[in-house]
Amino acid sequence: MKRPENLIYAVDELPPLAKLPVLGLQQVALISIYLIIFVIILRHAGTPPEMARQALSLSMIALGLGALLQAVWKGPVGSGYLAPPVLSAMYLQASLTALEHGGLPLVFGMTMVAGGVESALAWVLPRLRRVFPPVVSGVIVAAVGFEVGLIGIKEVLDVNGSLGPASFASHFVVANLTLAAMAGFSVWGRGFFRLFCALLGILVGVVAAMPLGLFTPEALKQLAGTPVFALPRFHYPGYAFDLSVLLPFLVAAIAAGLRTAGVITTSQQINDDDWVKPEMQSIRGGILADGLSCVISGFLGSAGLSSSPSSVGISKATGATSRYIALAVTAWFGFLAFFPKVAMAFLALPPAVTGAALIFTGSILLVSGIKLITSNPLDTRKTFIVGISLLLGLSRQVFPAYYQKLAPWMQPLTGSTLAIATLVAILLNLLFRLGNRRSASLTIKGEGPAWTQIEDFLQRQGKIWELKPEMLALASRSAKEAFDLIVAQTLSPGPVTLELSFDDPELSLGISYQGNPLNLTAIMPAPAKISEDIPFSQGLSGSWRCLCRDSSCRGEPGGDCRITLVF
Repeated sequence: MKRPENLIYAVDELPPLAKLPVLGLQQVALISIYLIIFVIILRHAGTPPEMARQALSLSMIALGLGALLQAVWKGPVGSGYLAPPVLSAMYLQASLTALEHGGLPLVFGMTMVAGGVESALAWVLPRLRRVFPPVVSGVIVAAVGFEVGLIGIKEVLDVNGSLGPASFASHFVVANLTLAAMAGFSVWGRGFFRLFCALLGILVGVVAAMPLGLFTPEALKQLAGTPVFALPRFHYPGYAFDLSVLLPFLVAAIAAGLRTAGVITTSQQINDDDWVKPEMQSIRGGILADGLSCVISGFLGSAGLSSSPSSVGISKATGATSRYIALAVTAWFGFLAFFPKVAMAFLALPPAVTGAALIFTGSILLVSGIKLITSNPLDTRKTFIVGISLLLGLSRQVFPAYYQKLAPWMQPLTGSTLAIATLVAILLNLLFRLGNRRSASLTIKGEGPAWTQIEDFLQRQGKIWELKPEMLALASRSAKEAFDLIVAQTLSPGPVTLELSFDDPELSLGISYQGNPLNLTAIMPAPAKISEDIPFSQGLSGSWRCLCRDSSCRGEPGGDCRITLVF
């Protein structure tokens, strides 16, 4: 890796011991906001205050262990980057569904199952790009945003009618003020204020809620009576498993795995100025660490965890991406777990504040999904994948009575917006792939400059197929290099044919000719050995294996030869 100049402490550098706790505390402050996700689950379960407090303390321990697992850089587990997990909104709706069917034991048991599934996906998820292209991944993230946002809206609007008219007015004012503060700090804030917009918004909501009486006397009494220091105790919470709620957790596990792959890829880019393509071993270790963290969280009696883009964002903003900061994060959460007033403070937050925080989080997830969907141009196929899957998914919220009347075997498949949208998006994507491969060819016979012919051909097909500019640039560069090598080594006396094939998300470039095969390995010198005696194109061809997902050269001397590059 080439160390970026804007980093103060790169991934493998140890910060001064005096600064390490401060850098860790920044991450802890950001991660702690997501404890609200578990607070919502505990409230829906009607958990007694003392048990809820213990559960939140154990959640902190799970978060600390998760940060440590992710930072491990040797062995199969861990990405080697600072990418600590948070209590993920991905698992919120699945946990609430499990809560209705079997209470907290079912939530904890299925969370461990989801973690196990994600751990298993670490070995295959990077290969499932055809099943989960950006359009499908975007639908999944957008559906999570819808679900989380709607849960928040139900709390803000008091859909269940638990508040009187006077109390609702104060509740509504505080909710809107909290949401406005979060959005305001995010839009107009700079530096610290923008990074911690959610935390600052919660503080604004707390300050506004106190004089309006939104903190119940019971909650304040419990907070005052909670000891300052106490050992976290592990009470066997009980675990349950039920196939009827398996699908929502499977979808959440897949979404968490995809999200972790994106987070680790971003970490790689931040820490390497020469970054070209994702390093799959690191991503695989990161997904495995994320899944094991989820298993640990469920075992300790908490909700699902997943790596947080926000944590990587604050690392980039502060220039401190050192993996050793994870040690400070682990130490801080272990320390805070012994101070139960911290956990009780989160449990005392009024619904107006937690509801606004869920709307804020849901909005970010929704827009993140839209960005994923539109990261590639939308054609007719993708339009129907997005439109049909999201409309059918939202129909679960609009017409719940209809879905409750479906056959029992269909209930697990239609239990949530996320489950419906994901299944429909995957099925439509696989269906619409039939007949989606597009091909074109160009034969270079020597009429006119070869480079011009190649460039015109690729630009024309790229425009027709709406290829991403960076993919087109890589294909153009590689095609020109290959032709230069064939000419420089006089491998073929006759014409050379370029065959271009696109099946989203892969672009395949085949170069065929009659003559002698190109020995790619023999002409790929290490950068340190490149000299003026070696043709520039031969030295440059060493980049093929960095730029391409796959490359191969086949043929027999004097026969048919072919170079295949897959982007």
